[in-house]
Amino acid sequence: MIGKAAILASHEIAEKIIGFAPNNANGWEFARVDTLQGVSELFRADDYDLLISYGTSVIVPKWIIEKPTLSSVNLHAASPKYPGRDPHHFAVYEGATTYGATLHYMAATVDSGPIIDVDLFRVLQDSKPVDLLYNANESALKLLEKYIPQFLNGNIPEPNMQFKWEGKKRSRKDFLDLCEIRPGISEAEFQRRLQACQMEGYENLFTEIRGHRFTYKSKS
Repeated sequence: MIGKAAILASHEIAEKIIGFAPNNANGWEFARVDTLQGVSELFRADDYDLLISYGTSVIVPKWIIEKPTLSSVNLHAASPKYPGRDPHHFAVYEGATTYGATLHYMAATVDSGPIIDVDLFRVLQDSKPVDLLYNANESALKLLEKYIPQFLNGNIPEPNMQFKWEGKKRSRKDFLDLCEIRPGISEAEFQRRLQACQMEGYENLFTEIRGHRFTYKSKS
């Protein structure tokens, strides 16, 4: 099978995805974009057989997803229990024992489309959000390596009904609520939020006093 694939990802990730193409898929044409404007212009200008989205906050428009000849898939770097934004933070906060990545078909609502496959790993005690994010990205690449050749050879995988989205779909507001430290918080809850929210390079924990925001600065 020869066709056209659009990859919505960073240049580095796009190159890795293309690298998973089998030798007999050399006839495929690949287009790389990383913005909403870019993917919109791409699909207004031409027809594509496959759209792969990974590692981007771009929400693909419904008019693209619903093109009848298009297979559109997204790689969510979290297990199905954690749809939405900042999943690795919530997984640490809730003490998840397993985590991973989810390959699914896109739907008009984010992180709700039929799931193709999931790659899970065990979460070690005292894991930090950055640990989960790193390992989830590794799981995501495993799924892409497994399924990209199938798509490019015309073997469109069926959804696996064993996997279902579950849990609350978190938004950016949910994460900010988790990061806010309010008066009266217990020491145990503070430590729990500290572990779940802080990442190197980010000072996410904050408190507000009389309309002024103060961030928690981690010790160097």
